[in-house]
Amino acid sequence: METKNVVNQSVSLSVFHTGPASGTNVIFLHSDSGAAAQWFRVMDDLADEHPVAAFDQRGHGSSSPAANGDYIYEIRAADLQAVVASFGSRQTILVAHSGSAGVALEYARTHAGSLRGIYFLDPASDPRSIPEDMRQGFLGAIESESGLEAVQGYLASIAGQNPMTIETVTGDAAMVAPDARFEFAQALMNWNAEAAMSHWTGPAFMAITPANDTPASIRHFGETVEYSILPAEGHWAQLDTPESVAQSIRTFINGLP
Repeated sequence: METKNVVNQSVSLSVFHTGPASGTNVIFLHSDSGAAAQWFRVMDDLADEHPVAAFDQRGHGSSSPAANGDYIYEIRAADLQAVVASFGSRQTILVAHSGSAGVALEYARTHAGSLRGIYFLDPASDPRSIPEDMRQGFLGAIESESGLEAVQGYLASIAGQNPMTIETVTGDAAMVAPDARFEFAQALMNWNAEAAMSHWTGPAFMAITPANDTPASIRHFGETVEYSILPAEGHWAQLDTPESVAQSIRTFINGLP
């Protein structure tokens, strides 16, 4: 795995990439309070055929935080574009996990011409289905002095039973800048998923865990979205069963026009 730094608006983004020197780029987006390394095993599996890359989003992992506190989807999509541009004028396939569905769809709004498709792994559900008092309570807990513990407890509750996965996701959360942790959560809680889904009418696929296959799933907003239910308990299928996730992504890529 090679590494490089890409700068966008004074934020230094740590980018990890491998695979062939040519072809359609497959760019992986990690979850809120996550890290690029959560995708490494899947990337290694796909790198024999495709150039693959992932990056720590601003304020996460080894990327720098935003000095101006800006973590909205629009600026994170601009970070993504800076990473995409660093590989030249290739077409791109996005693989977005969890809350990064918002980043992928914002990118699609402004860069649809260079985007071949989006693969969503257990994307975040429509937050408008959450009662307002619960949304505000969640944000208040994250903004408090025990915000890290609140986030780690939530992540552990949806990670399934694999102790290594729980250790990984809670450890990655500890590497997130506190303002990024809160602002990512706030962006998600204020997200209009239905409007965001209207930004992309091209090829899309959603692999969804049973716990997230509810009326609030964003798959209901996409007329052309194909989906499957993952035989997985935890939210991080790329950590629990990387080979099967890689095969699902490969099948999606091979079916693109």
